[in-house]
Amino acid sequence: MKYYVTVDGDTREVELTEEGLQLDGRPIHAELASVPGSAEGHLRLGDRGYPLTGHRVEGGWTIEIVGRKLRLGVEDERARAIRELAGEAATSPSTRDLRAPMPGLVVRVLVDPGQVVSAGTGLVVVEAMKMENELVAETDSTVSSVEIQEGATVNQNDLLVTFTREDET
Repeated sequence: MKYYVTVDGDTREVELTEEGLQLDGRPIHAELASVPGSAEGHLRLGDRGYPLTGHRVEGGWTIEIVGRKLRLGVEDERARAIRELAGEAATSPSTRDLRAPMPGLVVRVLVDPGQVVSAGTGLVVVEAMKMENELVAETDSTVSSVEIQEGATVNQNDLLVTFTREDET
């Protein structure tokens, strides 16, 4: 499986293979361990280790490692392909609406109007190209309305869910 990891705007391809981890096609030895229920973790690169802390933020993570704060985003190859196909229409911070990234069938609606959700919370599951795609909240927010129902067919960019960010309430 391939992942695209962006650190402060620099994107690298990371692949998990049977032989191990590869960064931009080169083998590397890296391990990441986290403390359950905590923002603390430990990154091991080769024979060196680094303590770190991480916090989820809109669109990814902020991590602090060796005294530096870095913005981190991780996207798997499937999510990247869907985003590119959709022209990044799945969410729009300026409208605060969730829109269908591609045509498909609404398999599940995971939220109700008035529900408070955190960044990363699943909102709607859409089946497209025989795959289920969970669309998630980009920010901490309150669901204003759910515009679709299970079993509905949607077109690309159809309005699915509207919400208000918590920092606006």
